[in-house]
Order: sequence, then structure tokens, then C-alpha cells
Amino acid sequence: MSEKEWISSYYREIDSEKRKELLTENLKTPKTEQDLFREELWIKRYGTGKLTKDEFIRCMMDLKYISESGVAVSGGKKRKMAGEILQMLGLLEYEKKSVWQQEIIFLELKNVCRSFIDISTNGRGFTSAVFGMGQLSKEGVIRKIASQLHEAAYRAPHLLHMDREFVVLQRAATEAFQETYPNREHFLHKR
Repeated sequence: MSEKEWISSYYREIDSEKRKELLTENLKTPKTEQDLFREELWIKRYGTGKLTKDEFIRCMMDLKYISESGVAVSGGKKRKMAGEILQMLGLLEYEKKSVWQQEIIFLELKNVCRSFIDISTNGRGFTSAVFGMGQLSKEGVIRKIASQLHEAAYRAPHLLHMDREFVVLQRAATEAFQETYPNREHFLHKR
């Protein structure tokens, strides 16, 4: 597999076990700076033990929480939480990073957004009965997923006046949504 192919496969894959296999199989000897940086992001995201958590998805859920609860209560605490999220996602001082580091972070965030979409798509809360009245239509599910992604990537940063700091996550969310649901990106921005 060429380098371009494995990188494309790695960032499109949402299963953490398969991603780990792709990463491990395709690291060069000796490791390049890019390999080391991808490994560093891997450890920040999944840890070093069993693959039972995804810290980047937790960050998305925390942003969703900030959005849903507003900033009126504990606004300073939420800004602090947002700063920790920026640090975790590699967005703190993003503009000072090299071009290749920026690209790797962007691709990883796009993968996180794909995972977030997948979790939402396959979650029982989206596809099960709504108030006991039946299932959501396919378009209804897409609208609800768009709403969830919008809350995390757009509304929370906007409420905290941190749009500039989260612009890379917003771009990653938009591209991941467009690739998953072509011609429906207007759902993501209709709020």
C-alpha cells in the first residue's frame, strides 16, 4: 500500500482497533517526524492501554454539553474547559505549528467528526421511537445528527466567543458532514 493510500485509509477508518493496525503496519523505520506526531496524537486520543476510550470524542461531548447548558452558569469554568479541549485536540497555538502538523491535526479532527457522526447515526436515541410515535425518517436522522455536530463544533465555541480558536474543528466538521451526507451541508448550518 502506498503512503497516500494508507494515510487515506487511516483517516477514513473510524474503528480504533483497525486504525491502530493501520498505524502500526505503516510506520517507517526509522520513524519520521510525521510518524512520531501521528503516534503522539494517537496516545492523546486513545491512551496507551486497552482501546476503551476516545478522549477526542469526549471533547466533542464536552463541547455539546457547553452548548446545551449555555454560558450563563459557570461561564469562566466552561471557558477553562474549552481551553483544555483546545489543548487536547492540538488546536492551542495551531497557527504556530508546521504545515504538516496542521494537516495531520485537521485530518485527525475530521476523523473524530466522522466517528461522532457514526456514533450519532447508530445510537438508539436517534433511530428508536421518538416520544413513542415511531422512528425518525432518514432525513430526520440526518437533521438530528447535523444539530448535534453543530452544537459541538459551532454553537459552543460561538457562545464562548472562541470561534477563531475552533475554526479548524469547524472546517473538519463541515467536511466530514459533507462527505457523509453530500448535498445536505445546509442542515449543519441551519440554526
